[in-house]
Amino acid sequence: MTRFHHHMFGFVIVCIVALLTGGCAALEETLSGTPFAPKGKPAKAVAAPAAQDNRSTEEILDAEIETVKFSKLWHGMDELVTDYEDVLAGEDNSWFGRRTKSLTNSALKLIASKSGMESYEKILSLQKMISEKTKDKNDLQAGRLGYPVTATNPFAMTREKCDKKIQELQGDIAECEAEIEQQSDLLLADLNRHGQIMDKKHLKYLLTAAGGDDVMQMMNLAIILKQVQYAIGKQLKADPQFNGAQLQRYVGIQLVLLLAYQQAHTIGIENISKKYLPRLADIQKKAEANRQEAQALRSASTEGTEYLEQNLRLSENTITIAGQYRVALQEMAKSLESSRAKVDRNIAVTRNTFKTVTTGASLLQLIQESSQNYSELISFNPPLLDTIYSDQMMEAFQQVSAQLKD
Repeated sequence: MTRFHHHMFGFVIVCIVALLTGGCAALEETLSGTPFAPKGKPAKAVAAPAAQDNRSTEEILDAEIETVKFSKLWHGMDELVTDYEDVLAGEDNSWFGRRTKSLTNSALKLIASKSGMESYEKILSLQKMISEKTKDKNDLQAGRLGYPVTATNPFAMTREKCDKKIQELQGDIAECEAEIEQQSDLLLADLNRHGQIMDKKHLKYLLTAAGGDDVMQMMNLAIILKQVQYAIGKQLKADPQFNGAQLQRYVGIQLVLLLAYQQAHTIGIENISKKYLPRLADIQKKAEANRQEAQALRSASTEGTEYLEQNLRLSENTITIAGQYRVALQEMAKSLESSRAKVDRNIAVTRNTFKTVTTGASLLQLIQESSQNYSELISFNPPLLDTIYSDQMMEAFQQVSAQLKD
């Protein structure tokens, strides 16, 4: 390497260190604000009902990147970079790009197992537990009359034992719901720490809605991207004497995360177009048929009118929610498409950086654009969805969500 190349490489290192160590401030600024504000209207930031964290951004990130979880995530990403250098350089000549698919699937699996939001993982687990226990409770209630009042066999199920089991399951469900409330507060605080401000009702919407899981995954990826970016910048600042191979490895880790981010976009778009919207159309069709049938029965006779009126309200609520859901999903799809186009561009730039190690300035552009993608992605919620927060409409919303997710 000539003296000129030594000086040029040193200059690039200094630039990248400065860009990375200054990047977090730009990322914090981009991630701030309320994502659910209607487009064209001033954002109204609503603080989560959680304890204030008085630590600085750097102190928070310092603590996060020192955890065992982050160390394992970093090690896993580092191994993926080593094993897939041909993919990262854009030279995947395998059949139908199998190595690229394997890399992105491995990255997504690794991130899912090392989530940046522990409370979200716990909430998902609790929701699954509630679903299972509710099914068991409903099965027992439905079969209760089939059990004898008494039995000579001490191990046989009786109505008394059935009632006791139902009460136990109901108690378990109540405990899970209470724990979800606590974990929701922790999750809101976690999101707030990373600059994403929302209130509890919007979090509840995301945790319930079909497509909400995809958005939460994006938030999780954004947090991990932020942690990795900070860790890289801190490492470069602490050890400016590293070589080109080390720099390439750092950029490669960032690229692996971006490929996972790209894959998450693709999954979200496909879920909307191939799963949620078709199921939603079927729900709308059935709800409309039920409404018309109830109207016909009410017109034919006054008998059972109060039940038919209730059925009409339920069907109309379902139709209203389904219409709102369609708009929300379509808005989400548009945001995902726009965001993925930017991610595609970022990947191209980062891959070029990975290969040349001389376009370090693009790394800051990558970080800034990725954070913008994140902000735009989770701003899909249209204002008409505010109507679901009445008790009756929320019940219909949860029922439709359950059908869409099944």
